[in-house]
Amino acid sequence: MSKVISFATQKGGSGKSTLALVLAAPLATEYGLKIAILDCDYQQSIVKTRKQLDEPSLAILQETDPNAAYPYDVFPMALKSIFDFIDNPDNDYDLIIIDIPGRADGEDVFNALTGCDAVIVPLVSDYLDRASTAEFMGILEALKKAADKAEVDFQYFGLATKRIAGRREEKEMDDYIDELGLSRFQSYLSHRMAYTRASTLHSLLTPAFRNHAGGTKDSSEEIRRVCDELIEKLDLPRRKAETAVELEEATDTTTSQTETK
Repeated sequence: MSKVISFATQKGGSGKSTLALVLAAPLATEYGLKIAILDCDYQQSIVKTRKQLDEPSLAILQETDPNAAYPYDVFPMALKSIFDFIDNPDNDYDLIIIDIPGRADGEDVFNALTGCDAVIVPLVSDYLDRASTAEFMGILEALKKAADKAEVDFQYFGLATKRIAGRREEKEMDDYIDELGLSRFQSYLSHRMAYTRASTLHSLLTPAFRNHAGGTKDSSEEIRRVCDELIEKLDLPRRKAETAVELEEATDTTTSQTETK
């Protein structure tokens, strides 16, 4: 059966749609997962990225390679329709990712959260974001306790995004979440321009696109650590990661040798 996760928060601007974009392509191409994103956010950022940015790029690729295709599926969807999709036996995805609107009120949001195997909450270290995020994660903690009583699998995790190395507020955020006894990833994503250029067509672990987006080998390592931790926490299959690592190392070595010459 598919694992279902959502990227959710009650405050806009936390980067949840960007987080979905950054992780989905690597999980599909380097880790071999069959993935669908259900874009339920009002802004439809993921749908717009595919339509406005990636669709023209795919058309160009298909001129030389007719078999070129998107690495995963994207569906614009109302929250009330997600269970029809999840329960459809013809949808044989390894992972379904739901981008939920940035709010915590409403029965539709509550129902969507309870239908997930795990909820990933972006953690931003600014003080006002911190308090709002902790409140939202407290709601998820209550849902987890109710799920545990009902013997239903449900997890939630905070995941630090837009992290700035050495910034005092980053440690304060970690300590704050830990003191509340809330769950969080040990891995994180830094504040990098490359992540805002994530694509539904290309993976930021692919050296050519990573370099085009302004990323570095450090950004690839960050993304891979998050993917590895997500796969471990959700017990997802991993089919191609070792090959992808070897390919990237070989490509980086070739690039380095070319630059030296």
